[in-house]
Formats: sequence, structure tokens, C-alpha cells
Amino acid sequence: MIKISLTAISSLILTLLLSINSHASNDTLKHVYEMRTITFGILGDFYMFSGLEGDSRYNREIEAGIKRFEGHLDLITQDGAATAKLDTLANTVQHWQTYKELLNANRTDFLTQGYSNARMVDKLTKKASDLNNSLGQMYDSLVASNVGSVSKLTQDTRNMGLIIQTITAEYAARSTSSLGQVMVININEGGMDEQGKIFQGLLNQLKAAAEGNKKLHRVMDQVGIKWVFIAKSIANYNENAVPFIVNTYGDRITQNLETVGNHFQTVAAK
Repeated sequence: MIKISLTAISSLILTLLLSINSHASNDTLKHVYEMRTITFGILGDFYMFSGLEGDSRYNREIEAGIKRFEGHLDLITQDGAATAKLDTLANTVQHWQTYKELLNANRTDFLTQGYSNARMVDKLTKKASDLNNSLGQMYDSLVASNVGSVSKLTQDTRNMGLIIQTITAEYAARSTSSLGQVMVININEGGMDEQGKIFQGLLNQLKAAAEGNKKLHRVMDQVGIKWVFIAKSIANYNENAVPFIVNTYGDRITQNLETVGNHFQTVAAK
């Protein structure tokens, strides 16, 4: 009886440890995903800041984004984190430091000169892509090595969240600043319209998956309503531009999608 009890206890402890490690790894995946959305959220806020003549609201949003990013960065660089030994971590840290330096330099230029240097803003936008690519490689490495796992529907919400942030960042660039009209912005593969089609397809799938769950269906309806407005504005960004609303709706959609993604991840873990 004692041997059986000890075996059962050992098995229980092992199961508990595996569960804790799996949960921690999934948290790491979530941290990396949110860092990707924050990267483009900050870029969009910078374009809003510079396009709206140094609007203090967006300066505060940039500062809040930096704080959130570095909070996640602290967690994924801890010794016990699943990402701590990945080769891509050093690249991510370096890209972030450069991105932050460019961000601060561009803000200082605008506040002291009244305008931003086109070359420096272009470097900022390209560095956002570099940082995102590095984080994307880190995320894929975690998934490929089975360190973390995420349900398909949760991954769909994360893909959608990233699409929304890149679209709203480019929209802010093109609708608030002449720089956005002349620079080549490569943060949306195939352009905003193509990414919008991908988003719509994923949205349709998630709406179908949410059927039968009233709370979830209501959240998806909110995402759909906001998306319709954003999609129409994107198609006509040269006319009747509404960057403030698109930026706000983009952030809310991202938050709604995180709620939906968390639900599907919880269901998959049961």
C-alpha cells in the first residue's frame, strides 16, 4: 500500500509539474505575441503623434507602449523562461534597443524642430519590421520545439490581432502625414487590402466557431462592426480620413480578440 501510494503521489507531482511548465510556456508565447502587437501599436501612435502636431495623448500612449513592451521583455529574458536560451532573444533585445532609440530621436526631432526627418522615420518603420520578424521567429521556434502550444482558433485570433495593428499603423502613416504618402511602407505583406481579406476570412471562421456561446458571439459581433468601419476607411484613406477612430477601433479589436483567444485556449486545455 505504501509503495502504491508513493507511486501515485510521484505521478501526481509529475503531472502537476508538467502542467505548470506547459502553462508557463503558453504564457511565454502570449508575451511574445503581445510584444509583436505592441511594436506596431507604438509605431501607429508615433504617426498619430507626429501627424497631429505632437498630440500629448499619443505621446503618453507611446510611453505606455514602451512600458508594456519592456514588462514583457523582462519576463522572457529571465533565466527560467523558455525563451532565455533561444538564439533569437539577443537579436530581439538589440532590435528593441535600436527601435526605442529611433523612437526617442524622432520624437525629440518633432518637438524641437516641429517636423520629423523623413529618413529617420523611414528607419523607425523598417526597424519595427525587423523587431517584429525577430519576435515572430522566436514565437515559431517555441511552437516548433513543442515548448509551448496554442489552439488553432487562438492562433487565428493572434494572427488577426497582428493584422489589425499593422493595418492601423499604416493607415495612421498614410492619413496623418505626408511622409506616409511618399515612403515605402512594407509592414503589410501584399498591402492593406490583401491583409484585410485575410482578416475577413479568419473573422468568418471565428464567428462560426462562436455560435452557441452568447457572450463570445457578442464579442465577435463587436469585432465585426468595428472591422466593417475600419475596412471602409482603409479603402478610402485619401478621402475623409478618420485616423483617431481607426486607431481607437484597432486597439479595441485587438483587446476583443485577446478575450476570444483566451477562451479558446482555455477550452483546448480542458
